[in-house]
Amino acid sequence: MGETKVRVEGMETTTWVLFGDEGTTPLLGAMTLEGLLLGVDPFNERLVPVEGLLVSDR
Repeated sequence: MGETKVRVEGMETTTWVLFGDEGTTPLLGAMTLEGLLLGVDPFNERLVPVEGLLVSDR
């Protein structure tokens, strides 16, 4: 487990990474997608921009 920078479609974020066995297919997880403000369109098999939410303690 470690932390790394990820760049997808020109956007960049820092996220956690878990290392699997050699030859394991890479997978973008929920934290990475949230950090890049991307969602998954399963019908068209692509990533789509989503709105971010600002959370306040008030």
